[in-house]
Amino acid sequence: MRKAKMFLLCGAAVLMMAGCSGKNAETAASETVAEETAAVEETTAAGAATETEAGTEDDVPQGTVVLGEYKGVKYTPMDTTITDEDVEERIQYIVDANPDMVEVDRPAAEGDTVNIDYVGKKDGEAFEGGTAEGDELVLGSGRFIDGFEDGLIGAKKGDTLTLNLTFPEDYGNEELNGQAVTFDVTVNSVMEEQPAELNDEFVQKISADEEITTVDQYRESIRTSMQESIDAQALAQMQNDVLEAVIANCQFSDIDARAEKEFEEEWAIMNNMAAIYGIDIEMYAAMYGASSVDEYKELVKEDVTNGIKLELMMNAVAEAENITLTDADYAELAESNGVDSADVLVEQFGQEAVDQAALQTKVMNFLTDNAVEE
Repeated sequence: MRKAKMFLLCGAAVLMMAGCSGKNAETAASETVAEETAAVEETTAAGAATETEAGTEDDVPQGTVVLGEYKGVKYTPMDTTITDEDVEERIQYIVDANPDMVEVDRPAAEGDTVNIDYVGKKDGEAFEGGTAEGDELVLGSGRFIDGFEDGLIGAKKGDTLTLNLTFPEDYGNEELNGQAVTFDVTVNSVMEEQPAELNDEFVQKISADEEITTVDQYRESIRTSMQESIDAQALAQMQNDVLEAVIANCQFSDIDARAEKEFEEEWAIMNNMAAIYGIDIEMYAAMYGASSVDEYKELVKEDVTNGIKLELMMNAVAEAENITLTDADYAELAESNGVDSADVLVEQFGQEAVDQAALQTKVMNFLTDNAVEE
């Protein structure tokens, strides 16, 4: 089952939600969120807490938050150890997924790859799109109409044969739907998959880095890649755990009306997207792992509510800690989104959303920097 959106926001995810809480990215790009106003500070027995109330949009209360403990929250770090066995298992998976294609001198069988030239004809005349040279076809892949691939089973290199076939009635081409045709086919070669061997030649074939040419270099690159991946997962988990803990320590009020309004907006967008894709909302919900439309609605509502809580909390922390933005913060946001400058993001999402995204990124870094490892 699809899990509702957690509180973690980083990189592009921050930008997608900044300034629009649970709203969809399409909404964020096209709407202007009301400017936040009215902030008051109050002191509790537990210490200083900040209550922030956003402004109103269409007279809908934007919600308030009273911060609880947000510095020194605890998290359990993820084990990021990469063992030699992990590396070898990954390499073996890659080797198994990239078998050698070896030319064989025997009749073609299902699963073999044949290199072929062919000309498709209707009423003796070649039809558009029915001719190719040097095409590599896996027999049994179902790429061609019924009978084509079966007709090549048993053929050998150098064979020329004519296949008498019929296009399906619903093929999608008015000139070919249900039509009898012939294909003149020449078999240039027959190849079969054979298990690859991990050696320098394999590395040079499979590696995207031309400087990696030996097995030892490849093994080290795989280890580095795996370590970077698990380190990123660990960081994401830590950020998520910290944000969830801070959210749990907050007290929120007056967010229900806003959550309902933003849910309705997002639900309308999802229905429009389903219509664009030519599917019903039931199928759209299933694509996201929900067993029913009602379940999907609840997940979306939870997403929206989480987004609102996150926005209120982060803005309150920024105010309490006097966190402001610098050029370096915008540069960090641009880098995390894979663009050269924040100006690119402003053009796509608008200045307000970019400001909010940069602020949320900085607040998130502040919270995690002040978190305590259990």
